Amino acid sequence: MYSSFRHLSLALSVTLVAISVLPVFAAEDHSIYYGSRSGMHLTTISKKGIGTANAVIMVKHTSKDAKAFCVGYDQDNSMACVKRTLAEVKVGDRVTGNCRKRTWIDMYGQSYAFEGTTKASDSMADYAVRDLKSGEILDGSSASGYGVALTVFQQLCPGIAE
Repeated sequence: MYSSFRHLSLALSVTLVAISVLPVFAAEDHSIYYGSRSGMHLTTISKKGIGTANAVIMVKHTSKDAKAFCVGYDQDNSMACVKRTLAEVKVGDRVTGNCRKRTWIDMYGQSYAFEGTTKASDSMADYAVRDLKSGEILDGSSASGYGVALTVFQQLCPGIAE
């Protein structure tokens, strides 16, 4: 019985760790994410012009945000982790978008363009999101930044990419 309990406990622990490292991009969440790992989000301070040519969301990386990352991803409940995360995460204080042109700038100053549904059959992405610096279409992977970029666009310009 003890052995079965240990195996069940281990399986539950592995499952919880696996879940904690998956990116969370829930449309109803309304969080602005700066990365694909658990807890990598910013606090929304204000929104104006959402859905227009001058959409702006003001954001701040707070101690609460850093704590969410430390606990959710690093599994570190210490204040040292919070301080380190706050010092290491360098993001701007806003994301902006031109919903008419379907372009936006994220918290890192990176520019993107939304080009509609993807036409590539081998793509993991539902939508074509172009990195305007490189000219490349993001491939849909978390490594490409697709989920983060698309979530920012969805918050700035709701109703276009659902």
